[in-house]
Amino acid sequence: MKKNITSNPIIMGIDEQELKMIKLIADSLTNAEISKEMEVKSSVLNGIRKNLISKTRSKNIASLVSFAYKYGLLKV
Repeated sequence: MKKNITSNPIIMGIDEQELKMIKLIADSLTNAEISKEMEVKSSVLNGIRKNLISKTRSKNIASLVSFAYKYGLLKV
């Protein structure tokens, strides 16, 4: 079972794999680079990304990264 990264109710549903993906997206990695780094197929990445956008109620990847900074998942 995947461990949640925090007990904060706003971001409680985000697990370690999803956090890693957010960090890689914020670092401007391509889908191919993220897939290689996370050792998953691109179709799996699409599912993870879709779930993250839904969980965070983001509209797109840019708003997902903004959410991550706002709630302290990413540091400047």
